[in-house]
Amino acid sequence: MMIVVASIAVAIVCFILYTLDRKSKSEPIDWTQASKLSVFGGIITAGVVFATSGENIPDLTKPLQAIVSETQDMFVGVPTF
Repeated sequence: MMIVVASIAVAIVCFILYTLDRKSKSEPIDWTQASKLSVFGGIITAGVVFATSGENIPDLTKPLQAIVSETQDMFVGVPTF
């Protein structure tokens, strides 16, 4: 849920900053540019929140622990040539 809230908040902030920038320069708002900035700002924020959240880390390390134990089991004992 944090990913959705953060990405929507950043998208709204991107839109507000874009409109304030355009209004301060007395230029018209280009709606395609505003929507692109908002959408890409939200997508980038969602990726950063997903990558830095601690919720997903234990799920990702479980398969690695199984692989490590299987690999160690293969090399138990004295090698015979």
